[in-house]
Amino acid sequence: MQVLQTVLLVATVVAGCSEFRLNSDRSVLSARTMDFQIDLDSTVEIIPRGTLVEEPIVKDCPDCADYAWTTTYGYVGFNMFGVNVATDGLNEAGLSAAWLYLVGTEYPVVNASDPRPVVTSLITYILGNFASVNDVRRGLRDVQVAEFDPVLGSLFSHGAHESSYPLHVAVHDAAGHSLVIEFLNGTMHLYDNPNGVMTNAPPLTTHLATLKAKGVDTIPGGYDSIARFQRLSALNHYATQAYDANTSYSVSTPEQADVSLALHLIDTVTIPEPAQAHGDATQYSVVRDHTRKKLYFKSTENQVLRTIDLGHIDFNDPSTRKSLPVTFGKWFVDVTQDALASSVRSIDMPPRSMVIAKLHGLAQQTSQLHANLDTLPSYVHPDRTVASFLMGAVVGLACAVVGVVCYRAYRHRLENHSKEYVHLA
Repeated sequence: MQVLQTVLLVATVVAGCSEFRLNSDRSVLSARTMDFQIDLDSTVEIIPRGTLVEEPIVKDCPDCADYAWTTTYGYVGFNMFGVNVATDGLNEAGLSAAWLYLVGTEYPVVNASDPRPVVTSLITYILGNFASVNDVRRGLRDVQVAEFDPVLGSLFSHGAHESSYPLHVAVHDAAGHSLVIEFLNGTMHLYDNPNGVMTNAPPLTTHLATLKAKGVDTIPGGYDSIARFQRLSALNHYATQAYDANTSYSVSTPEQADVSLALHLIDTVTIPEPAQAHGDATQYSVVRDHTRKKLYFKSTENQVLRTIDLGHIDFNDPSTRKSLPVTFGKWFVDVTQDALASSVRSIDMPPRSMVIAKLHGLAQQTSQLHANLDTLPSYVHPDRTVASFLMGAVVGLACAVVGVVCYRAYRHRLENHSKEYVHLA
């Protein structure tokens, strides 16, 4: 028992990946980081309906029979090692599935006498066959889920020398339901996850018990699995609090606001390369829009957000099966020419003396108003309603006067010094 606890403690430090469903009453979004020590050589690939999928080889089962199936739903997946084995993705029904690392995982032993086929590429299987969390629950009864042989990685990647891939699965659907699949003590466990957050070890039930004990009022730092789970849970709890209305920094559509918020949260658990001693570095991040059927992604050194709109893909067309590396695209947006072509510019400040003189005049007017207010009948004084109204009017007038002074000074200086006419809308 003590050895197991030590292993799990170490696992919280060395294993990465974080995943959550955004707490939003407008639409359903989820996001994740892909953190791993080995290079997954990830690609984002369009998989049409009717694509034939051969299941990977099974660990410790060289005699397991071949099993192939065809996709019912088209999807966009993130494949590893350039092979059609998805680690993450979103399908046309708005269902997502994601693998995350979970030390302590113990997969079921394959039963040779069981007529059910053996599935090892679980994310691919979920994305290609199911439309909802309930579909996943029902559909997984018809197969045996096993671990794929880690030799698969070494066949396609020189840097992959893992002896095991202990993984658990996060699933979200377009209705906002979340499911976690874990393999513990040789048994598959399926949990509803209304909290919507998943990281790594320990198992989900332990994370939820810790969250219940600690609450969401404390936001921990650190990159270990427990800290990332607590941090995402706390930040996500308050995600429905909107920015102040009518501000210059929050002018967006609801879609942009939702995606931006998901990015803000997932960025709090992104692990940079220099912090790799505290966990696996983040290779890429994903935001999934289950409502609008869009997938957004960015890689560790290409932070420009890219998107694939599943609604614009004909999943009945086999020729749409195409892939891109997660690093694809320009890593910056050059706006030099846009800046040079802009007709907008700031207003120059007038001399200090002009502003001070005007403010001095306003101060004298305010002082006189105070004196006049003190002569009002005594019945007004208890709540100062009239006085409060008049003071508000004075403050508003003062702000307007300062604005006019700045504007007139600006126009005067332009006419006398630059001889340039600038029309201000």
